[in-house]
Amino acid sequence: MRTADAVWKEYQRGVDYNNRIGLYDRVKTNENFFIGRQWEGLNVTTLDPLIFNVLRRVVNLFISMLVSDDIAVTTQPFQSAPDKETMQKVIDRAVASVIERAGMKSKNRYMLRNACVDGDGCFYIRFDPDRESGQPIAGDIEVDLIENTDIFFGNPAVDEVQRQPYLIISMRRSVDSVRQEAMARGLSRSEAENIQPDSLLEPQYDPQTEDTDNMVTVLLRMERTKDGIAFFKCTRNTVIMPETVTPYRLYPVAYMSWMKVKNCFHGEAPVTEAIPNQIAINKLYSMYVQCIKHVAFPKIIYDMTRFPSGYSSDVGKAIGMRGNPNEAIVTAFQAPDISAQVMPLLEQMIKDTMELMGASDATLGNVKPDNTSAIVTVQKATIAPLELVKMEFYRFVEDTVRIFVDLMRVHYGTRTVCITDDTGEETAVSFDFDTLDTATLELNVEVGSSSYWSETMQTMTNDNLLARGIITDPILYVENIPDNQIRGKARLLRALREQKESGQMTEIQPRKNVETQQTTQQ
Repeated sequence: MRTADAVWKEYQRGVDYNNRIGLYDRVKTNENFFIGRQWEGLNVTTLDPLIFNVLRRVVNLFISMLVSDDIAVTTQPFQSAPDKETMQKVIDRAVASVIERAGMKSKNRYMLRNACVDGDGCFYIRFDPDRESGQPIAGDIEVDLIENTDIFFGNPAVDEVQRQPYLIISMRRSVDSVRQEAMARGLSRSEAENIQPDSLLEPQYDPQTEDTDNMVTVLLRMERTKDGIAFFKCTRNTVIMPETVTPYRLYPVAYMSWMKVKNCFHGEAPVTEAIPNQIAINKLYSMYVQCIKHVAFPKIIYDMTRFPSGYSSDVGKAIGMRGNPNEAIVTAFQAPDISAQVMPLLEQMIKDTMELMGASDATLGNVKPDNTSAIVTVQKATIAPLELVKMEFYRFVEDTVRIFVDLMRVHYGTRTVCITDDTGEETAVSFDFDTLDTATLELNVEVGSSSYWSETMQTMTNDNLLARGIITDPILYVENIPDNQIRGKARLLRALREQKESGQMTEIQPRKNVETQQTTQQ
């Protein structure tokens, strides 16, 4: 029987591994440099510590480039699945609803931010039975963002989630909430009182921001069994939830690394290698400004033997002295000008740092497009340095969608889903999600961008096909236009079909033929 002490030892092995690879210090340093705390811990008194945050600009640029295209997810059930077309529409609509209700698009931005700054991004997908769903069966799917310092793989040398012997997620929660959950799961009040605040924080938690008097570390352990995924939740000394098997086929965890590292499930962040450059830029800028402050204005030099009471630069203030006032010598000293090589060096360092990270002039938008072709060309050139990361992000979204469907299969039951039929009408159908539990069902999840320019190019292509006479059916023409490009598309299609049934519809003539007929009539 699994115990809390055994799980805590597995957790400590994961913490020791992270300490050996320097994960906690690296994440803390990267976070400080990203948010602008780039002089933290240094007692600087000889110059003003200036910050020119190159890293934050590059990170925000990368995230914006990756999420600028709205992600469209399409699922293709296996060919032998019964009623394949209806199943595809139901799954697509259900997945889109979960993405919207769980706020996955906004969480994707923060997940990518974590991956770019810390090296890894992670989602934990769970079913909340208490969430209102508007269906006869309550509950819906939730997506939780997990820090890479709070997840531990059973085999840290493998970065694939589904190949792990077990996973552990650590959470910091208030003692009162953990006690309430423990009693709701069957523990007595006296047993729940054994849950006490942690006296010693783990390395991934910051004691300056933690309420150590009211927080406790909770561990959620997942292990694959022949009957599904076994969940076990505990603190250091108390079992909150005994081992419970849920008929999941997949670990409900999606994980991605910005740049993979061999034989390690933690990735490397682009911020890490650029930190020395950022430090050099800050130091050189600070020294440059400090030097200008010293040499930009003339220095007053006076003879202390002639001014025994000291010299004052105050306007109108008398200066007392001994001897002949005409012999009191005061002069000004002009220091040499600062080297002209400093500023070009700084500019070159900033430019090289950003280019080596992948933020070139084309990426930063320093190219002026004059037409649609130029816009598409710049768009492709902009995303090129991040192509591998984009593919990894798409794989991450695919994994998340597969987990959604897996949780729907187990928890959704029979639900009403609105789908669009062949006539363009919204139809409510009752679908039993238990039918997804078939041996023949395989999902081919296709993830792609549906950006503004992609839809515009599709519309332009459709217009060209119409002008050349390749498309002559008005219904086919309207169907090929993206939904976001025309308002009331379903009503327009319905009206066109009614015209076709009544025989009032005529084929669309190619544009050249129309122009020829008009010329002939004139």
